[in-house]
Amino acid sequence: MPLVEFRDYLKPYHRKSTLEDVVSLYPILRDADKREVKTLGVTPERALVYAYTHSSVCRTICNRIDNPVAMFGVVPISKISGSVWLLGSNELPKIKTAFLRHSKQEVIKLNNTYPHLFNIIDSRNHLHVRWIKWCGFKIIGETKVNNIKFYEFCRVNTNGISTN
Repeated sequence: MPLVEFRDYLKPYHRKSTLEDVVSLYPILRDADKREVKTLGVTPERALVYAYTHSSVCRTICNRIDNPVAMFGVVPISKISGSVWLLGSNELPKIKTAFLRHSKQEVIKLNNTYPHLFNIIDSRNHLHVRWIKWCGFKIIGETKVNNIKFYEFCRVNTNGISTN
């Protein structure tokens, strides 16, 4: 009977990000993510460093063997508004079920902190567009960045907005 390794009991999870996560993740980002940030005029490394250093919430998604496969978070714009982001590697689809199972609840947590979440997304990135819609974001407009169509998207939690 073969021995069962300890890692077989581990499940994908997320934790507070570290600078080491940025260093290990930026070289292995998905081509679609690299293309998106390059279209926005930054390198994958700079995009992750900026997100890591400016986010009020910055989390790393790890696979079963504790390797970072994606990072996500929110950069605060105001007390109620934040720019939400996620950058992932080709390893992320390998934990698709766990990722999808937890995505909505993590977005809701971010939306409870920032009642207005928003960003733009490369229209060529069909997988991301489907994912943001699945998480409850709405496409609210279009814009061009370097002659490439990007969608403007947002998610509003009206329960969390104070009128005071």
